[in-house]
Amino acid sequence: MQNSITPLKIKIKDSRYLYIQWDDSSETMLQLANLRKSCPCASCLAERLNRPATYIPLLAAPQLTIKDIKQVGTYAIQLTWQDGHDSGIYTYDKLKEGKY
Repeated sequence: MQNSITPLKIKIKDSRYLYIQWDDSSETMLQLANLRKSCPCASCLAERLNRPATYIPLLAAPQLTIKDIKQVGTYAIQLTWQDGHDSGIYTYDKLKEGKY
C-alpha cells in the first residue's frame, strides 16, 4: 500500500509534544507520553497485552524524552527515546490520525 501523506516538518515542541506538518497543509500534535505508552514494537505490545486493564504506567523523564527521529522508508518514523528504546516504528497514517 502506497502512502499518500508525507510530513514536511517534524519537531519536538515544549519538550512534551511531537509536532508534524503534513504536505496537505494539516498539522498533528501528539503527546510524547501517549506515543511512548502506545509504542507499536512487539515487546511493548506484548507487555501491554499481559497487564490488567487497570494498570497505569508511570514513566520517567528518560522514557519521555526523544533523542532522535529517523525516517523509515516513505511510510513511517522511528523514535529513539533517551532511555535507549528505539524499536517502535510509527506509521504516518496512524500519526496523522492521532492513533498513538
